[in-house]
Amino acid sequence: MEWLAEYAPPSYGALRPGASDDEIEALEVALGASVPEELKALWRLSAGEDGVNGSGLMLGDWALMPLNAVIAVHQMQMGFQESDGEDDDDLVLWKPSWIPFCSFNPEDTVYGLYLNGETGEVCQWTRFGEREREYASLAAYLELMAVSLEAPLTSAGPEKPGMRGGALVWGPPPDEERADQWVHHLGQAPPRHPAKTLGAIRAALPGDERAEFEEQRDALDLADPETVAAFRDHWWERAVQAQKALEDDVAAALGGNIMAQPGHKLAPEYEAMLPPAIRHLPPSLGDIRTALRHESVRARFDRQLMDAIPPHYPALLLRWWDIARLLADPRGDRAVRAVINGRRTSG
Repeated sequence: MEWLAEYAPPSYGALRPGASDDEIEALEVALGASVPEELKALWRLSAGEDGVNGSGLMLGDWALMPLNAVIAVHQMQMGFQESDGEDDDDLVLWKPSWIPFCSFNPEDTVYGLYLNGETGEVCQWTRFGEREREYASLAAYLELMAVSLEAPLTSAGPEKPGMRGGALVWGPPPDEERADQWVHHLGQAPPRHPAKTLGAIRAALPGDERAEFEEQRDALDLADPETVAAFRDHWWERAVQAQKALEDDVAAALGGNIMAQPGHKLAPEYEAMLPPAIRHLPPSLGDIRTALRHESVRARFDRQLMDAIPPHYPALLLRWWDIARLLADPRGDRAVRAVINGRRTSG
């Protein structure tokens, strides 16, 4: 949600409000089936989208279906199944536990993705009765989407994040006219602020403020969402202020020396101006290459570095250091490898 608000406001504006528990319960009654918890969690964030210029924002250019469309497609497919009258599993067209959640676009629901409530897999349906497994789970699908957005330079598969008219459009588009209007997103404008999560906020705070943050965090009543939200909002504002001050300090310390590279010793007149701890400045180029772990990822880093001009170095290195830190997390590493290897599933 925050990524869309920062990078693609038209797509963010096309999202519908999250569904209430009552609305989800009513949907389950209409379907005659239980909805898996991970899909409920997605709908609580947004109960569908209206699309922008006919395109959806989900990975693969799918549109997140409104709940009324979910019910309509499920009932229609179950009607096809009942009229078919076949008992052989090989000829099953639909099951009650198959919950659609994405469609070809907001107006066209003859193709789409559904969550198999029995296996947890995400599969595709088509108007021709095809049912193909696409992703190991909804979590794997959303994780792959998140990695492609947050570390776009690792997107080696066919589905790459891009922009058309300020909206998120996965591509490149197949037709020439739309392709000419589509711009591959490469993370050129990283968000200025830390993510609004407790871990990201803590990492962005000055070291001498973390103890107070942790003390207040540990004393929170997690059963009171308003108190938790107020705590998060307060410390996020403080983290934003600290990050801005740090960026200003770094810019002042470098004093226009655009050739200065993180991890390298600066001239004494510059080093003396640096703040005591520059957390957001990554290590040296060699350290980043080592931390990237996979040769295919390193090759991309090398190509980007060769094409960059000196004024781009700070943003380039910070972006790749973020990717390196993502690879250090087992879930992030799996997702990045899935993208790099062009796989459509991740376990």
